[in-house]
Amino acid sequence: MSEETPQTCVHAVVCDLGALSEILDALITASEPVPLEWLHKWVKRLHTELDMAWLALPDGRRERAK
Repeated sequence: MSEETPQTCVHAVVCDLGALSEILDALITASEPVPLEWLHKWVKRLHTELDMAWLALPDGRRERAK
């Protein structure tokens, strides 16, 4: 198994955001109610993972990324 780095974490979050975008596109045309609690938990998890990856970057890289 590969080591998790801030970059791999960010890549995973970006991939999940792409999947979430596709799911939201499908939900727009669905006749069923949108599962808001599930969506909220997913977005909250992605936000937390992205924050953790950001904080794991060395200070110099964080400043250059702004």
